[in-house]
Amino acid sequence: MSDLRRHFEKIAGPAPETATTAVQALAEADLVRGRRALRRRRTLQSVAGSAFGVAALVAVFAVTTSGGAGEPSAPIAADRSTTAAKVQLVAYKGEQPKGFTVDKVPSGWFIQNDDNYSLVFAPEKAKNPGPDVNPSADPLYDPNSFVDKIVVMLESKDQSGPSRDGKKVKVGDQEGLLLKSLPGMTPDGKESPAPGGDTGSELWVKQPSGIYMIIQVWQGVGLSEAQIVELGAGVHVHEGAQQGVG
Repeated sequence: MSDLRRHFEKIAGPAPETATTAVQALAEADLVRGRRALRRRRTLQSVAGSAFGVAALVAVFAVTTSGGAGEPSAPIAADRSTTAAKVQLVAYKGEQPKGFTVDKVPSGWFIQNDDNYSLVFAPEKAKNPGPDVNPSADPLYDPNSFVDKIVVMLESKDQSGPSRDGKKVKVGDQEGLLLKSLPGMTPDGKESPAPGGDTGSELWVKQPSGIYMIIQVWQGVGLSEAQIVELGAGVHVHEGAQQGVG
């Protein structure tokens, strides 16, 4: 974090003492989006040929989605006005993934990638990229990217639950916390959120083991808060699911 702040200060020049807090806040927001957009490469070269390396990369995303102790609120299922739903949830009929199983998926979406560390949902159009598409340049077609997708994972071993405030929700018979993702930052300024001010959402659901499952919904996906909770209620963590480290 300190290296990133020094990098920003070097670009912008010395900041007045009264602006220190603002500079730190911008650096923190940029770090969050940068980590969330990072490609998780699982080749031998990028992860040193070990399952531990994969876990470390996955953990980068878990760390950036840290949330916090929530405030009391009405049941989220009654709140459908915050985000207008653009897609519908339907029963999942495909092959179940490894570390997690799912009851529902957004209509027109599929499981693009899964392992014991994470589960990635993507729109159907990502199935057929065409000969001219470069997945490295278009993250929708990259199964190791979380951009414009929905991701399920466990919190990192370095975490101990959310650390930001959010909305307390009931997810099936479990307690959950719904957070708005932090807006992204680039050296040129803030990234524009999706229409309606959507910056993305994170649903944290505490498991019987005490570990949190996290569902990260990228900005502009089109799920309402109630749908995110409904989706989370249909995701089940299995014994083979593993936490990242880092």
